[in-house]
Amino acid sequence: MHGWLSDHYGRWSVTLTFGSLLLAVVLLSLVFAADFVQRTTGVSTAAFQWTTGIAAIINFLITLLNLAWQPAAKAASHRQAVSHYTKAKYEVGRHLDAADVLTAESVRQIEERYLDSRELPKIPERRFLKLKRWHLEKVAVSRELDDNCHESIRSIKSRLRQARQSEPNLTENDKSGD
Repeated sequence: MHGWLSDHYGRWSVTLTFGSLLLAVVLLSLVFAADFVQRTTGVSTAAFQWTTGIAAIINFLITLLNLAWQPAAKAASHRQAVSHYTKAKYEVGRHLDAADVLTAESVRQIEERYLDSRELPKIPERRFLKLKRWHLEKVAVSRELDDNCHESIRSIKSRLRQARQSEPNLTENDKSGD
């Protein structure tokens, strides 16, 4: 989930940054080529000024949004969370693979490190279930990919979706036999 959020905020950061830079370059070039643009397009001076003014306002709002929302910082903090949990998973695996027996103390230390999430961002409640579904689908596709490494991911997703749709939807009453 943190990986998805990191990618999500990273894409927003890149989009806002490049959008702002591109619009700034266009506005700067229009300053130097205003007469040429007006002559060749036949746009009136007032319309040209309104268009460049609105573009400048949009550029300012994009920059303001990027500064206030800080998607790059959010992406970095979610990358930090991915790293935190990856290290914890690695440590658990290392202890399980080791020849020595796990002690209560080593389990306690791993738990403390894993649960020490004060510095980490939280998963937004409104996104949790959708991200959980995304994660479970990712795990299912990954398992299928292990068995069918030459099949395309799109094909695997389609096959899993069809299998899920063909399963009967049982209600609680159906499950209990009522």
